[in-house]
Amino acid sequence: MALKRRNKVNAAFSMSSMTDIVFLLLIFFMVTSTLVAPNALKLLLPQSNTQTAAKPITTISITKDLRYYINDDGQLRRVEFREIEPFLQNR
Repeated sequence: MALKRRNKVNAAFSMSSMTDIVFLLLIFFMVTSTLVAPNALKLLLPQSNTQTAAKPITTISITKDLRYYINDDGQLRRVEFREIEPFLQNR
């Protein structure tokens, strides 16, 4: 009794078709994502009649000698550390 030999199937996998599919999917999702319109409501919001006043800018500078300077409305003046907190609270 003669036994038949089975033909061995080559199990090699070609990655070239996989990269083609991934590339096509990438292009598809990039194109479709730019075509989707955002779902947003256009609202007419009420306008304010009064203007809010902008707070003045105050800059506090500290030198390496631990001297404190406050730039108050363009005027640089030297202050002590204990004067900074009351000054900022009054602003």
